[in-house]
Amino acid sequence: MIFFCEECGDKNDLEKADIQNGRAVFRCCSCQYMNSYTYPNGVKKTDTFLKKIQSHPEIIGAFLYHGQNRIITNHMPGTLTTADLEVLGRYLSRSYLMAQSHYPDVYEAMITISDKHITIQNIGADLFLFVVSKSCPLPQKIKKLVMSAKGR
Repeated sequence: MIFFCEECGDKNDLEKADIQNGRAVFRCCSCQYMNSYTYPNGVKKTDTFLKKIQSHPEIIGAFLYHGQNRIITNHMPGTLTTADLEVLGRYLSRSYLMAQSHYPDVYEAMITISDKHITIQNIGADLFLFVVSKSCPLPQKIKKLVMSAKGR
């Protein structure tokens, strides 16, 4: 997982073992600043949630994106780098928020690239879930799972 230093903004790649009790505490590899992030929902709960989503054969992958902390959890195929996912996360979450500012009842956005369908949902404060699937729309089983994460 990638976390950005609050002081200098440099990327820091952390293993799951570096996150304990829902907090990522680390010293920046560049400036040595001691950072402390609250990790949304804890690693185990988040991983279990994304694994349930990916259990459906139509799902290619999923990832969580936070507006400030960037990629939180990545369950996407290796063909997309973290940098690719950060660009997707940044631009598509902004597009989602822009649509929601004009239409407050928007709860989901979807974009199709080639034969892949990307569904975006805001599931928390500046926290977005991206689900990439082979079919459009998402299977009902997956929609229910995603809605439960939002408490709907």
